[in-house]
Amino acid sequence: MKAIILAAGQGSRLGAKAKGMPKALQRVGNRPLIEHQLEALSAEGVGPVVVVIGHGADHIKTVLGDSVEYVFNDKAAETNSLYSLWLARDWLREDVLLLNCDVLFHPEVLKKLLRAGGNALAYDSTSASGAEQTKVGLRGPNVSDLGKDFPETGARGENVGIIKLDAKGSSALKSKAEAIIGTGDENSWVTEAVRGVLAEVDVEAVNVAGLPWVEIDFPYDLDRARRQVWPQIQKSLHPWQQRWRRVRIPAAAAVTAAVMASVWMLSAEVGPASVDWESLAPVGEGTRMAIERVDDGPQRWWGIPPEGSLAVEVTGSVSTRVESRALFPLDTEVEDVPYVLEMLLDGEPYRYEANRSSPDEDVSLEGYLVGTRDRDRFVVPDGHHTLEVRLLAGQLKGVLVRVRQPE
Repeated sequence: MKAIILAAGQGSRLGAKAKGMPKALQRVGNRPLIEHQLEALSAEGVGPVVVVIGHGADHIKTVLGDSVEYVFNDKAAETNSLYSLWLARDWLREDVLLLNCDVLFHPEVLKKLLRAGGNALAYDSTSASGAEQTKVGLRGPNVSDLGKDFPETGARGENVGIIKLDAKGSSALKSKAEAIIGTGDENSWVTEAVRGVLAEVDVEAVNVAGLPWVEIDFPYDLDRARRQVWPQIQKSLHPWQQRWRRVRIPAAAAVTAAVMASVWMLSAEVGPASVDWESLAPVGEGTRMAIERVDDGPQRWWGIPPEGSLAVEVTGSVSTRVESRALFPLDTEVEDVPYVLEMLLDGEPYRYEANRSSPDEDVSLEGYLVGTRDRDRFVVPDGHHTLEVRLLAGQLKGVLVRVRQPE
């Protein structure tokens, strides 16, 4: 798979903060921003890479040398990103990744995107407001529309700035870019061409909520990248975690077996005084896990591994409560970590719940730090349904879940 990085812009909104250098060379974690992107691409076997350059082209060439190929936009000062893409149109063949150079992202963002089939776009469901955000609309699992002008009321998240295209998607994007440029419009953004592609091919929406990332437009964004986002990325990539990435598949079975061997069935928590809540058993097999509370003793929960799920049968027209607790590794410090649960009703996307969790000092579970409890309460439509809860995103070892309805 090839990659195209659009890096011709001046980044004028950074002002004096840029010190005359292009966005791609702004330093984060003592390295140019674009080097973080190239490292992530290389780690996943993506290449060759072409970088569309314009402002500060010689500086970028000096830093990157012959590690990439180049396309030069000699009209960078008077055009926008679509014109840069059009100049690299010969690269829009077969499978290709398209990135904006001003995005700092956790490598797992790229991993999640590459795991998706066909065409896919990364978005963050926890961010969907603001005039500068490119907002994303969904229809089922796919992107229906996107743009800064997309109404916030219908937005399901923010576009990260990375899209993966297969041969059909690449061809469609090339055609849309050529059509727009052919009208003489050289000031459009890539988003306008992508909007046209959405009408021709399915583009899967890949939710990366919970993973640290930032698009760098303004001085504040650059400061945030340096002070907050990069430290979060760096912290999650400690050697112990890198080792876990290499052994996670064989280790998953062993961890699951060990957990199930040590699990015991225990009493459920009592809800508000006026309601007795019943914890629903999952459809098929599930991993029972029990926590110990300092005041209340043991409680029974169900464990969901990263990107795993839990399905239960629910009755409509009554209150339904999904309770969750994040699971963190024992040998790391965590605080206020975001994660996202996706809920499907009878196989169709139903709702998302974005939570933030820190360790609960009053709760213990062998092998884990257990997070504070989050609750999402709602009423499903009348009838009997299958409710599936998925851990969609978040840097966790897993999550504990209980789906509860009144007895």
